[in-house]
Amino acid sequence: MNTTLQGLRILNTRPKEQAQDLSNTIQAIGGTVLELPTLEIQATPTWLGTLPDLNTIHYAIFVSANAVAQCFIQLKIANISWPTTIKVIPIGQGSAAALKKFNVSVYETPEIPDSEHLLAMQSLQQPQQQNILLFKGKGGRTLIAETLLERGASLFTFEVYQRVMPKINPQFVKSIWHDDLVDIILLTSEQSIHHLFALFEDDAHEWLRSKTCLVISERLAQVASTLGIKNIIRSHPDRMINALFDYVTKD
Repeated sequence: MNTTLQGLRILNTRPKEQAQDLSNTIQAIGGTVLELPTLEIQATPTWLGTLPDLNTIHYAIFVSANAVAQCFIQLKIANISWPTTIKVIPIGQGSAAALKKFNVSVYETPEIPDSEHLLAMQSLQQPQQQNILLFKGKGGRTLIAETLLERGASLFTFEVYQRVMPKINPQFVKSIWHDDLVDIILLTSEQSIHHLFALFEDDAHEWLRSKTCLVISERLAQVASTLGIKNIIRSHPDRMINALFDYVTKD
């Protein structure tokens, strides 16, 4: 495998709070990064008013690192303690790493970080008479909540943050496509894909569709394809750097 990205020019569309580590890694191995956050994360603290007694909770599920951060930041502000008796299930390694920062132990993590594989875990097959917390962002998929309710769980769903369109200098956005500044675009959520097309003016959409895009699930690949993106690389979220190496080697 290649050990350098040979100057590969990459557009990192992750939210500002999450982009830096990935950008630093890419630059350290020879890549060039432009950061264009297509999402901005805003807290939605009203959920705290409906939080049940945490000592009665059996499981807590976190569907993103943002859900982890916003949950525990807001719990700390409200001076609410997190019981160690709760079995905590993050959807992937990114969420697990975020939990570690808050000194919260992980009970179990699905092998593949998506809703389907989380729901396939043995511990969630018979959740009857189990009190479960689900922490997520506003909107997004409803599969986890719907399935757990169908299985008989006593479920409390909390939308602890919302994703909004960031304010980006339009001249900066225009320069990216007008001067063809990137070779590959990293996309990590469905909303980020839609926001990407909204941030770029209509004249730039064919340029976007011609670019290679790296996505982190088959579902996102389908969304990108629906929008007309032609060259799509699928990668496990924890193997994006390897996918970039493979792209350079193949290219």
